[in-house]
Amino acid sequence: MDNIDKPLELTIEAVFQDDQYIIPLYQRNYAWEEKEINQLIQDIWDFASDDLESNYYIGSLVVHKRKLNDDIKVVYETIDGQQRLTTLNILLSVIKNEFGFDVPVKHYEKLKFDSRLLSTETLKRLYYGEVNNSGPKNPSMVQAYAIILKKLNEHSEIEINQFYYYLLNKVVILRVEVPKDTDLNHYFEIMNNRGEQLEKQEILKASLLAHLMYDEESSLAFSMIWDACSNMDKYMQLNFKKKYRDAVFLEGDEKTWDYLPENFEEFKQYILPVKNKEVNTKEKLEELNIISLLTGELKDNIQSYEDDDNEFENVTFNSIIGFPNFLLHVLRVYSQEDIRLDDKRLIKTFERYIDKQADKVQFVKDFASALLKCRFLFDKYIIKREFKHDTDSWSLQALRITKSRKQLKAYYTKSFESEIINKRILMLLSMFHVSFPQIIYKHWLSGVLNFLYNQSNLDIEGEVYACHLEKLSNAFLFDRFGKQEVEYYDIIFKNQCELINKAINEDLLHVGTNVQNFIFNRLDYLIWRSETLEKEKRFNIMNIESFEFAFRSSVEHYYPQNAKPGAVKILVGKNYIHQFGNLCLISRSKNSELSNYSPLAKAEHYEQSSTIESLKQRLMMRKRENWDEQSILEHQKEMIDLLIKKGELN
Repeated sequence: MDNIDKPLELTIEAVFQDDQYIIPLYQRNYAWEEKEINQLIQDIWDFASDDLESNYYIGSLVVHKRKLNDDIKVVYETIDGQQRLTTLNILLSVIKNEFGFDVPVKHYEKLKFDSRLLSTETLKRLYYGEVNNSGPKNPSMVQAYAIILKKLNEHSEIEINQFYYYLLNKVVILRVEVPKDTDLNHYFEIMNNRGEQLEKQEILKASLLAHLMYDEESSLAFSMIWDACSNMDKYMQLNFKKKYRDAVFLEGDEKTWDYLPENFEEFKQYILPVKNKEVNTKEKLEELNIISLLTGELKDNIQSYEDDDNEFENVTFNSIIGFPNFLLHVLRVYSQEDIRLDDKRLIKTFERYIDKQADKVQFVKDFASALLKCRFLFDKYIIKREFKHDTDSWSLQALRITKSRKQLKAYYTKSFESEIINKRILMLLSMFHVSFPQIIYKHWLSGVLNFLYNQSNLDIEGEVYACHLEKLSNAFLFDRFGKQEVEYYDIIFKNQCELINKAINEDLLHVGTNVQNFIFNRLDYLIWRSETLEKEKRFNIMNIESFEFAFRSSVEHYYPQNAKPGAVKILVGKNYIHQFGNLCLISRSKNSELSNYSPLAKAEHYEQSSTIESLKQRLMMRKRENWDEQSILEHQKEMIDLLIKKGELN
């Protein structure tokens, strides 16, 4: 593929101006969901906010020129980039219909699908604003339209104007045209088996190691810490070889892995004697350099626990964030500065911070120590997704060891001895996590790590931790939705979660689908807490123990916006439809399936489910046959009173 033509730089306006693109049948259907769509828009927004005059390169579009029957007109068969191209097409339709902009051309005509007439027709209908009209449509594309609209509605009219200008004129896509004689089957084989580029965190690691290049022992210690922390799906201690793990984390006769070196130099003191037993340290270290440290030649020192995996429970964990984003949280906690949580800027963010440091060598050492401590705290006190026995659930567990047949055996157990405290903290953490699905907005995680990092003891008291999480929840509600909107950084690092606002702006609760997910999730947590932890059961919700927080993103109108003819017997005025009392947060698939059904029909459907979509919804369902204006107002008052509750448990 060395003879691929030079990429052509095209603005988004130019992409849809002249040429026509075909999505071939061998490509999968449009499949982007909320995470990918929001990330695309957020990436554009971030760059537009920094500098409206600089280009943002959104990625590549690999195409193959296809001549039509007349051998004159050509179209571009899209080999790679169709999901992005389709999303941009839908984005322009949203901007045209919902915000009144005159788009340059009928962009829907520029993108068609081989043998998928429904997808082609759906783009046309979305262009003309026929979103809610009857008729067959591609559901994924219709869903994308709704996701984009919700995302853009978070911003002001002035911001939308700037975004649209930047999107058309400054967002650039690189169109790469493969030669006409390309064997496309062979090309796909190459695409599927191509090697990965050096990742951002590996480049950053090399950059930081460069400051230690004249100190081989420190380079070795830094690399061991970095590599052990970089595998986010396994507890950090298990990423060290046994002899190093025991040397660093075991202390005294208690035989736990809860010990942590106080600083970088102490970590070195633990690992170097072990290294001396293996080889002559001086000779070995003379062979080490930044390249060997970077490319993994220390696998004999830092590795998964291959030699004794049988000593561990067969459990798989998925981290809630990746390593690049974790590094930014650590830098935030270490520096106490307003570090942006955008891992696309990982290298530049660190470069800017290091440039300000008088002693760059000491910074690298101190950051490595902070990284190790934060990762230790993250593993023990932050939720993960646990896969065990063909099921998955939220998990809050610590890694423990016990002596069995004169050997140490590792196992997982609750992070806190009290089942109630452990569950309460797990629910709070999962409530925060699902409320902010995009990694760039996980400010809550910085707040939690900052609290844990600054405790005097690594053994965190459960009640103190739970109370802090509820305090953080209070601050996110009152100071983000109050009269004075406070920045997340100020809430966490400057104000230490002490409230600036004493009340919330209740107008922000009555805006239909624009009500923020966090508000619904906080309310569901408070309902759960009332039913599970307080002495008097206020609501008596059946099967409440099955409820867990999930990535729900669709605001349901319990009394439908567009009821099916004859479906509802009680009439509710339009000014009540978007009130908070008529709203709850559920999964997008459920809302799409039942959106126009009556409250009674919805209640009958949801009661057949083995899981609970929303606790607020369960309370609304009790008025299934009499869901009228009075019921909406009564439920609304009760829910708002609970939502703004800041007190301790009864």
